[in-house]
Amino acid sequence: MQDKKNICKKNTDGNTFLKQDFRINISADFFRDLELVHLYSAAYEEPRSTHFSGGIETVINGYTEWVSESSPIVSIGWDWELRYENSICRYVKTGPAFTNIAFLLDEYEGLTEDEEVYTQMLIDHKISLIGWESKILQNITR
Repeated sequence: MQDKKNICKKNTDGNTFLKQDFRINISADFFRDLELVHLYSAAYEEPRSTHFSGGIETVINGYTEWVSESSPIVSIGWDWELRYENSICRYVKTGPAFTNIAFLLDEYEGLTEDEEVYTQMLIDHKISLIGWESKILQNITR
């Protein structure tokens, strides 16, 4: 069996490396420039028990997954909900994103207690830039 420490080496580009927990450790600058492409989106199914009830409130929600085309592959996924507010339907990210990345600690020294908050902040900013809502609409209406 290979020693875990042997796989925690920097890649040749020096931007990423695999942590012992198998998350990809990258710099915030590398992440900002990383292009993500849509992998998959779907709506969650309602429990079958609600199919026979009439006049009940329902929620349309689901999940989406986005990945990088570069290696190592960065993966980011999150849950979403379709909301009707002020006569407009819109998709809203709900909850934290799920990912296989961690950001390099030296970029935010002293913030180790807030590592997850920092990670979510950077991911949320990236998500706001990629136009994910139209991809969800395309995938759940096929």
